[in-house]
Amino acid sequence: MHPEIIDRYNHFHNYIHKVGDFLITIHQKKNFEIQKKGQFDLVTEADLGSEKMVIEEILQHFPQDSILGEESGEVKGNSDYRWIIDPLDGTTNYSHNLPLYGVSIGVEQISSSQIVIGLVLFPELKDLYHAVRGNGAFKNKDRIHVSQTLELKDSLFTTGFPYDRGDKLDLLLSYYKNILIRSRGIRRTGAATLDLCWLAEGKFDGYYEIGLKPWDMAAAGLIAEEAGAQLSTMEGKEYSPYVPNLVASNGKIHDKILAEINFQ
Repeated sequence: MHPEIIDRYNHFHNYIHKVGDFLITIHQKKNFEIQKKGQFDLVTEADLGSEKMVIEEILQHFPQDSILGEESGEVKGNSDYRWIIDPLDGTTNYSHNLPLYGVSIGVEQISSSQIVIGLVLFPELKDLYHAVRGNGAFKNKDRIHVSQTLELKDSLFTTGFPYDRGDKLDLLLSYYKNILIRSRGIRRTGAATLDLCWLAEGKFDGYYEIGLKPWDMAAAGLIAEEAGAQLSTMEGKEYSPYVPNLVASNGKIHDKILAEINFQ
């Protein structure tokens, strides 16, 4: 592994826990500030504060790197690395005092267009999922792998709905119906990073969603891939965190999903 990658991974493998502690502290206040970015899209003081923590830490230790954050946008650097940050995935869960939320930090190697580091911490679950490209995926200290389920009828799926779901309701319900009648069931965690991490450790067999952003997929997508998952667009094309739709599976059922679900 390249020492520049290992340096970044080791530093934030430790630092991400400080961000998690901050999120828990704000969460325990119960009366934290919540603002609306759209009809259903929320932002809290925790989103803003945790992103500020991560960005300041990057700028202090890796000042030449680029940064793409959900709340603050893009900071251009001149190195070969871009940090892709979701400071609080599952903001709606967080604002309703649910523990299903996390902080996601991915690092892209710009020259190869590959995500090379993925770190996702779910503070109240006390679970850190992490991966370096080519070295497997882990939950805390344990290696994780996708499920071995072979058939759609035995598969448990997860999905999410975009903030502009009202404009796409018929399409979303058609996807939901097509999955539901062919599978064991569908769950919804409310956090794309959790969907992908739970797929990575075999809790879910398949996942699909539209309207995603790079920070939803960058870190957790790498973790899933390193655990053996297959990722693609809904059209079956090559996965990229910059394409806003995703199908992820254990690899055993992927072609069946694409063939039978009729994603459009």
